[in-house]
Amino acid sequence: MFLILLVDADRALLKRTEALLSAEGHLVIAVSSFPEAKAHLYTVSPDLLVADVRLDAFNGLHLAARARLDYPNLPVIITHAWADPVLEREAQRQGAAFVVSPLENPDFLINVRAALERHRLAQAPIRRWPRKQVSGVVEAQLEASHVRICDMSYGGLKLALDEDLELPSVFDVTVPNTGLTVHARPVWMFRSPATDEFWCGAELVDTGTTAMTEWRDFVDATQ
Repeated sequence: MFLILLVDADRALLKRTEALLSAEGHLVIAVSSFPEAKAHLYTVSPDLLVADVRLDAFNGLHLAARARLDYPNLPVIITHAWADPVLEREAQRQGAAFVVSPLENPDFLINVRAALERHRLAQAPIRRWPRKQVSGVVEAQLEASHVRICDMSYGGLKLALDEDLELPSVFDVTVPNTGLTVHARPVWMFRSPATDEFWCGAELVDTGTTAMTEWRDFVDATQ
């Protein structure tokens, strides 16, 4: 069972869409304003955000941008009453799907199911260990490319890259100041709407090795 945060200023459409998602077996938090949605975003950790473009003074794209900054692996679906290529391009730039007339469009539930499945696969490996946000800049090397470590755990890490790399199924991450190298596999990747960096979430695959013991010591020692 997944938790979906649903946002729509039209209360009638909000209730109908809530019923549609609930009939699929999901838990739904349905709100009608940007402030309500923002508050729930920080308190309930939803598995999916579904937001309409029109939210009074704000819009769903503002909410998508906020979600991407604070919860980069949260899938987002932006809905609208009619097709709009400009809004669709902006939604895609924010890493969100764009669905027209969700109540009449069979692609809506298809997108919901696909987004939740991607989220499930992306989150399961990383959430086994508490994450530790890095307060400063931790430089590292991903193969031959320069990267920065944004946060880390005993089992995974989030990397910031300056370019969109074609990552192999398993890659090396080296911390030059320590000489520590660990092997990792990419779990998710997308472009930051705020900085134009590319963020990559990765799961470490060195379990049980000396490198993993050294990595845990490194995580514990990093502020």
